[in-house]
Amino acid sequence: MKNKNITRYTYENTDFQGWRVSIQRCGRIITRYFSDLQYGSEEESYREAVHYRDEVFTQMALHRDNLPEYMDEELAHLQDLLRHKEATISVRPRRG
Repeated sequence: MKNKNITRYTYENTDFQGWRVSIQRCGRIITRYFSDLQYGSEEESYREAVHYRDEVFTQMALHRDNLPEYMDEELAHLQDLLRHKEATISVRPRRG
């Protein structure tokens, strides 16, 4: 199960290089990206992606009786993380 649910992204025409975790259950898809830049290296971002994937699978097993609710909660958590990240990105003033 080493790379199950984990995909490498290394496109030349984008600023993002890293790993994507994608897990689909109950008609919901949890997707989270782990950037090499954010975690310092390809190896570290991979370790974080594996850790996250394994934690989601553990939580899914614990919430087996109410999996759709757990999936909705995790999706809401990821949306909160994204909103927080977008709010902290500073926009450079345009010159000229």
